[in-house]
Amino acid sequence: MRLTAEVAGQRSGIQRHAVVVDLSLAGAGIETDEAFFPGDRISVTLATPTMWDPLVLEAVVAWTHPPRPARTPDALGRARTVFRAGIVFEHPTPASVLAMFEMLATLGYE
Repeated sequence: MRLTAEVAGQRSGIQRHAVVVDLSLAGAGIETDEAFFPGDRISVTLATPTMWDPLVLEAVVAWTHPPRPARTPDALGRARTVFRAGIVFEHPTPASVLAMFEMLATLGYE
């Protein structure tokens, strides 16, 4: 599955566009144009057409892969690099888990 998301490092606060390539209640695999490092705390904003408001989740980067060339060029036609990371969601309340479950159910995944 592929979803787009906005990801912001909690230290820097800089938002980055990310592609979610794996998603579960526990965490996700993301690809970004900039690197994250294991232990980084991030905020992930997921939006789908079936949700009224975006789902914002706190997470910790569990692992990263070395950068690799992207399949598609950037907006100016230049080659770009993609960084992949695995993140673990921190659900502060049961409502957060329920919101994630409902989002997954509307996408056809359980």
